[in-house]
This record gives sequence, structure tokens and C-alpha cells, in this order.
Amino acid sequence: MSAHGLRIGIVQLLDSAPVLLAREFGYFTQAGLDVTVVIEPSWANIADKLAYGMLDAAVILGPLAVAMTLGLRGRPSALRFAGTLSRNGNAIVLAAGRAAAPVRFAVVHAYSNHDLLLRDWIAASGMALADASIITLPPPDMVNALERGSIDGFCSGAPWGSVAVRQGAGIITAVSADLAPDHPEKLLVLRAEFADAQPMAAAALRDALGAATSLCGTASARRDLAAILAAPHNLDLPSSVLEAALTPSVGNPVFMTGVALRPAVADLEWTIARMQAAGHLAGTDPAQAVATLMGTSSVSD
Repeated sequence: MSAHGLRIGIVQLLDSAPVLLAREFGYFTQAGLDVTVVIEPSWANIADKLAYGMLDAAVILGPLAVAMTLGLRGRPSALRFAGTLSRNGNAIVLAAGRAAAPVRFAVVHAYSNHDLLLRDWIAASGMALADASIITLPPPDMVNALERGSIDGFCSGAPWGSVAVRQGAGIITAVSADLAPDHPEKLLVLRAEFADAQPMAAAALRDALGAATSLCGTASARRDLAAILAAPHNLDLPSSVLEAALTPSVGNPVFMTGVALRPAVADLEWTIARMQAAGHLAGTDPAQAVATLMGTSSVSD
């Protein structure tokens, strides 16, 4: 397959490691892809740039992909679900040493598993949801906000919970693998316009990312991979934190390999069911989102 120029957006999280490693080890080139990796500061940036064609693909939150497709944030954007990149990996963190009940939380985006899981945790803790304030912050800003006292807790992906613990700012009180075992977390999506013009691109991306996710699971490579990911042009985080986050643990993300990377309707249905329970999809047709994301709909941007 000839090389195709492709701009793929990521956020500074461990879930993005396969994209960065695929670039570092030449897996994209081996798959016939000419990829430019763009690190964005927030999920809002990812969504906006996908919507307006400034990105061709992205690692994205499942609920955000559904919301974009249904026009719940900005104009409807036709996306194609290219695969499930990771499962689990989120942590609920509370400010260290805080005596009062937490009342102000942060999540990474209003349309995220983080928001859905946090709401479940709040309800299970006996706190009235109406008494809690939930704001959105980019993942890299969570720990600083906790240290400043701007928030009392947050739900974010790895390694930010571990960073909060390392800095003495917070304690991890729950992880998503316990709250919703094996839930789909980060999805790989393509703009429908790009996917339709380059029908082999999704499979080529899965090949490249599958090589990288397999590498992530190699224990003997863990320290070297952490050092690569720690570089300023990658995740720009301490290599020791990243090495720990790559080590199999109930609180860490699980990267998909082989056929598990392929898009599964069941993952979309799980996400949609949780969004419906939270009241996010009132007045929409979730079946249309599934059809668009799976490429069985003619809806376009």
C-alpha cells in the first residue's frame, strides 16, 4: 500500500503510548502510512480539530465520539470507529488529608467515561449528586488543581492518579477496573471523509498500533519504553511513573492486541447504554450513531 498522509491527534495520557511508540519504532511507515502525531492539550481540542478537518484521526473518549456523531457538541461529525485501543485505566483521586467530604470534582470532559464512572461512585458513596460540583479540566491540569485546592478530587486516566500520589497531592480511592471491569476506554476513530477516501487506512493503523500494543506488553522492554515515552516530545513525564503505569495492575489501562483491536458494536452499545442512563442522549437516535461509527450509514459531515 502506498503511504498516505494522516494527522492523528492524541492527549498526554498513557493511552496514547501505542501511537507514540508506533512513530518511534517505525511501525506506521512499515504499515504504509505517513503519520504526523499531534499532541493536543485537551479533549475539546481533539473534538474541534476532528470536526473541522484539522485532524484525520484521533485516540478519543468513547462517549465523546458518540456525542460528536450525534451533534451534541458542535455540528454533527461523521466519524468511523477504527478500533478499541484500551480498556480500564481511570482512577478517582481525592485530595490528601482532606477532612471534609469532597464537593468539587474534575473530569476530563463532560462526555467521558470519567464523568459516568465518577457519578456512579458519588452515588455509591452516599453523597447526593446534587451536592457535588463537576467541572472539566484537561488531564495534565488535574494534579495542580488538586494541589491548589481548586478541586477536592478528580477522575482521570493513567498516569495522573499516580502523579498525584507521587507528589503527595492526593490518594487513589477507586479505579475503573473495579467500577466497570474491562470497560472500553479509548477508541481509535477516523474522519469518515478520510476513511472513505482511504479504505485501507483503518486496517493499516490497526497493524501499526497492534505492533506497538504488543510491545507495551513485553516486560523486558518496559523500562526502555518508559524512557522513550518520558521524552519532552512525547509524554514529558517521569520515566519511573510511566514504567509503573505500563506494569500490569488493576489500576492501569489494558492495551488491545490482535483481533481485540477491531471495532466492536458491543463497545459502542456499552458506551451508549451508560450515556442513556446518565440522560446524555435524550432526543437523539443512538442507533444512528452506531450506524455512522460502524460505517453502515451514508451520513456525512
